Amino acid sequence: MANAVRTSYIAECFWAGVQEEDLHELDRRIAASVRAITDDGEPVRYLGWLLVIDDEVVLVLFEGPIRTVRRVAEHAEMRFDRILQTARSISDQEVLQCERDQ
Repeated sequence: MANAVRTSYIAECFWAGVQEEDLHELDRRIAASVRAITDDGEPVRYLGWLLVIDDEVVLVLFEGPIRTVRRVAEHAEMRFDRILQTARSISDQEVLQCERDQ
């Protein structure tokens, strides 16, 4: 099986009053930043965001080197407080996909 461990990060954004339209605009800015930075040859993937509604916190998920993740976040003008390395389990379906990709 391929190595299922990938370097991933979340950018933590405390965002009082965040609205759905704000998050759609955030998606657009991040996607444009990822395109610009990967065109420069730096690998990074934007995996989406999670909104913690009760806390007004947006967690933006990335895969790639920390330096590149930070560059994307800054280029997208994200208001992040910190970037944290993460780990997660993978689903059985993701394991099967990794095996098929070999």
